[in-house]
Amino acid sequence: MNTIFAFAIEVITTFAICTLTFHYMRPFLKRILVDLCGTEERAQFWTIFSNILLVGFPLLISLMYQPKASQAEELFFELTRRTSGNLFGFMVALIGIGVIVSFFALVAPRTTKESQ
Repeated sequence: MNTIFAFAIEVITTFAICTLTFHYMRPFLKRILVDLCGTEERAQFWTIFSNILLVGFPLLISLMYQPKASQAEELFFELTRRTSGNLFGFMVALIGIGVIVSFFALVAPRTTKESQ
C-alpha cells in the first residue's frame, strides 16, 4: 500500500462517516432548529452551517495527514490512528453544536397552548 493510497483511504473514510452521520441527524436537527429559530429560512441556515462544521472540520483535519510509515502493517495502524483522530474532531464539533443548541433550547421563550 503506497502513501498516496493510504491518504486517499483516510480522507474518504472520514468524509463518508461524517456525511452519513449528519444525514441521519439532519431531520431531527432541522425540527429543533425550526422550533428555536422561528422560521424555516433561519433553521435552514443553521442546518447548513452545522453541516459544514460537522463535515468540514474533520475533513480539514484529515487533509493534514502525511503518512510516514513505509511498511503496509505500520501504515495500516497509522491510518487507524489518524482516522480515529478525525472522528474525534467530528465528535468535538458535534458536542459543540449540541451544547449551543441545548443552551438556546433552555433559554428560548416558549408559547403555551393557552396563549395560542
